[in-house]
Amino acid sequence: MPYFAPVDKKPSTACYTKVACAVTFCVFSLVYLLFYQCDVLTAGQHVLSGGQTHYNRFVGAFLITLVLYLLQMAVVNYAKLTKRAYALTYFPSLLVLTIITDVSSTIDQGFSFGGWLVAVPLLLIAFCALVWALRQMESFEPEPASQGMFSRTVWINLLTMAVMFILVGLFSNGDEVFHYRMRMERLLMNGRTEDALKVGKKDLATDPSLLMLRAYALARNHALGDHLFDYPVGEGNVGLLPDGHHRKTIVMPDSAITIFAKSGKARADYHLMELLIQRRLDAFANVVYDIYPDSVMPKHFEEALILYHYYSGKPLPQDQNKVIEADFYDFLNMERTFKDDHVANRLRKVYQNTYWYYYKYGGNKTPRQ
Repeated sequence: MPYFAPVDKKPSTACYTKVACAVTFCVFSLVYLLFYQCDVLTAGQHVLSGGQTHYNRFVGAFLITLVLYLLQMAVVNYAKLTKRAYALTYFPSLLVLTIITDVSSTIDQGFSFGGWLVAVPLLLIAFCALVWALRQMESFEPEPASQGMFSRTVWINLLTMAVMFILVGLFSNGDEVFHYRMRMERLLMNGRTEDALKVGKKDLATDPSLLMLRAYALARNHALGDHLFDYPVGEGNVGLLPDGHHRKTIVMPDSAITIFAKSGKARADYHLMELLIQRRLDAFANVVYDIYPDSVMPKHFEEALILYHYYSGKPLPQDQNKVIEADFYDFLNMERTFKDDHVANRLRKVYQNTYWYYYKYGGNKTPRQ
């Protein structure tokens, strides 16, 4: 009776390597496009299409990942790398992913490939040379001592993938303020003001356009005078409305903010907040009682009035909020207690969401007296 040797159906190390790299790449690409760069890509497509098309984050992430994976399949047929250097066949795909997510933060002023026009040809030439050298060396590589999913070959390839993922993150658009702005624009256009107000709230990084978006979201929630100074207000901000230069939107129309801010009660609140941002306490005190004739007014307006009466020497109204007044004197006492260069940082931990902190320390290197 003839003897048939048993067939080993166990997948090879090369097969495990291909599956591990493919899964890792697809997961990274989808997560990266869906949750990190989706708003940046929305801005890029909006500008390049002249506002005629809209980027869908789910469809876009799936299609881009699919195209990049097909590109890798074409590259691996050319490169024919199968061992420890297999992960490098994903380099062209990850290079393309980096380029399309390196959307300039000033793309609304004009599109440019920037340094990629020089870098891409050089990188591809270097890649081809490296692939040729590795193909010559693969035939001399010894067989790995370990086999299977947890072999050294698999881990070397996964480490190579991780390094390339880090490079994608380093060379794509990582401007956090620009990301915050684009995310807020998307959320505001979808009517999700509460979610928009959570974007970058714990980060001190800001710019005039980001502050403008936050003011608009707060105003829509009728909370502009209560919570604007919960957020950092960078030095140099003199207004909260679009001006087409320092304060502007990219995807969301500027007119949506302007029309809302100049209608109804929002008009008065915007005017008062701009006076406070400019630290014009006298002008603020002259008009605030005309807009809020009763004793109930937003938190920041009461804080500003206490500060105004303290510096002007005029007595506070009898109906002044006693809790906020007590907090102000605690602020002054704490300020006197810390007679060092770090007083602003010490006060920020307790009073960073008050108008008093902004008036004296917001955006300034030295205290405002």
